[in-house]
Amino acid sequence: MSTSDLSLPRPPAAGSNVQSLVAMIVETIVAVFQGIAFWASIPLPLVIAATLATNVVAAQPLLVSGLVVLNIVCAVIGHNYSPNA
Repeated sequence: MSTSDLSLPRPPAAGSNVQSLVAMIVETIVAVFQGIAFWASIPLPLVIAATLATNVVAAQPLLVSGLVVLNIVCAVIGHNYSPNA
């Protein structure tokens, strides 16, 4: 006769705990970056407009181009962000 009872639940393996912890950390990091990108994409057009209005584009065209690219990147990354999620 066997002494092990198969009806008792086994504790989860340590590997699955680590995997779920890593998955939770990655999801949190992604959500933080999406939130930062989402909220950064809101004032960036105003900053770009201010640089155009103050003629900074003539003195530093790469700065304005970089701001435009940054705004596009922030809009793409923050597109799926939901503040209530």
